[in-house]
Formats: sequence, C-alpha cells, structure tokens
Amino acid sequence: MAGTPPALSGIVEDNLATLASGASARVCRVGERFVVKIFHAAVSEEMIDREFAAATLAADCGIAVARPVESLRLRAGRAILYPEIEGPTMMRQLRMRPLRSGAMLRDMAAFHRRIHDCPAPGLRSLRAVLRTDIIYGPANPALQQAALRLLDGLPDGDRLLHGDFHVKNILMAHGEPVAIDWSKAARGPVTPDILRTEMLMRFGEGPQDWLTNRARDWAARCYADHYRGIAPGHFAQMAEWRAVVGLAWLRARAPVRQKAFLDYLNRALAAVDLPLIAG
Repeated sequence: MAGTPPALSGIVEDNLATLASGASARVCRVGERFVVKIFHAAVSEEMIDREFAAATLAADCGIAVARPVESLRLRAGRAILYPEIEGPTMMRQLRMRPLRSGAMLRDMAAFHRRIHDCPAPGLRSLRAVLRTDIIYGPANPALQQAALRLLDGLPDGDRLLHGDFHVKNILMAHGEPVAIDWSKAARGPVTPDILRTEMLMRFGEGPQDWLTNRARDWAARCYADHYRGIAPGHFAQMAEWRAVVGLAWLRARAPVRQKAFLDYLNRALAAVDLPLIAG
C-alpha cells in the first residue's frame, strides 16, 4: 500500500529534497512513499494536464504506472503528486546486469505491446503532433509538403501511445517494468510509436562513445525484433512511418549522434522517394 497522500497544506516547499531533475521538471519526495513532480515554468498547462490524463488512463487499463494522485499548484509551479515507485531505471539495470540485457529488452517490448492494447480516444492525435512538428521543423518547404502528403495517406488509430518510451522512462520495481513520464502521450496507430522508441534508443540523449553507440544500436534492434515476434501486424508501412517520424523529430531532438541520425533519416527518406536532408 502506498499509504495516505500528504495534504497540500503539509507540503513544505522550502524543505523539499530533489530526487531527480530533467528538462521539464524536478521530482521531490513528500511525506511517506509519495513524490511530487514540479514542472518548470516554461512547461505548458496542456502538457501537464496531458501527463495526468494519460497516466490515469494507462492505470485504468491495468498498465504498471504511477497513478497520479492529485494535481497541485505550488509556489514553485504546477505539480503532480504521485506514489513513489522504488527501483532503478531500466537503463541502469542494463548497465549493471549486461548478461540479462536480452531478457530485459524482451520484457520492454512485451510491456510496450500491453500499452498499445489500450484505447485512448480522448488524447491528442499523433497525426496532428507529427504535422505540427514537420511544419515548424527545419526541413525545406518542398520536403515538408511532400512529407505531409505522405502523412495524409497513412492510417489513423486510437491506441495509447507513450510518445517517449525508452529505458530511462522505465523503472524496475521489484524486477517489473513501470512506465513513467507520460507528457508526450497521444492516440494513434502503433507503428510510429514503435519507431519513435527505436530512434530514441539509438539516437536519443546519452553517451556517444563508439562502444556505447554499438550497444545502443544492438539494444534497439533487440527490442524491435522481440516486439515483431510478439505482434508482427504492428509493423505495417514501416518505411513510410519511419520517414515521417524521423523528419518530425528534427524539430526538437538534441544534436546527439547527429551524422548517424541524418544518415538514418536520409535512408528513410530515400526509401519512400522523398527529397534528402543536406548534411
């Protein structure tokens, strides 16, 4: 049992110890077995509300998540109160127990599939997210228009998509995965969410030495192979989705493994006869 949530009046902000901090928020322990996620001032109200709604929806579907307890307005900003999930990230577990990497990545794929089994009709549309990211991204207008025409021809869907599913957003609680950070969630077809995870694992923020890069590429392939073995039907129109998702990511991705990612993206664009990005 998580215990009794602390009352808002019992949260003394000046005494909060930060457990973790990221680009959008910091997480602090409050009371017994609870944490508060305090969002930075630049984070939109819509993004915070989406995280609360998506995590609640996932919990209602039986997915292992930290179910939001309460939305708060603290002096430091908007916040969400959560039960504390004790356990390391999957990334840390992969580093500490490399001989179990294959089994953990298999569990990751199975967990992602369970998330995708959930309907999410009330969330924002992934199609709209991708369209916005392409329009406001750095690609030239001709490539943008060609990519939008390609996107318009791809199927829609109503599945729950995490949007940021990778080994740093999975906690291992008593050996079982728990998904955190639902701020980029959406509804849509499953295939682009699988590809987003593959890209994050290979080209997301993190170490960039040659040995780690090889390990990241292997882990992404291992995850995708396991998922394909579970649900081959979720890999429809991969070439088209790969080009669209990769191009949309240009808007906000950190410049990590930049040359490798641009090579990957240009191969994806060429596979569906779209213009290439200049290196």
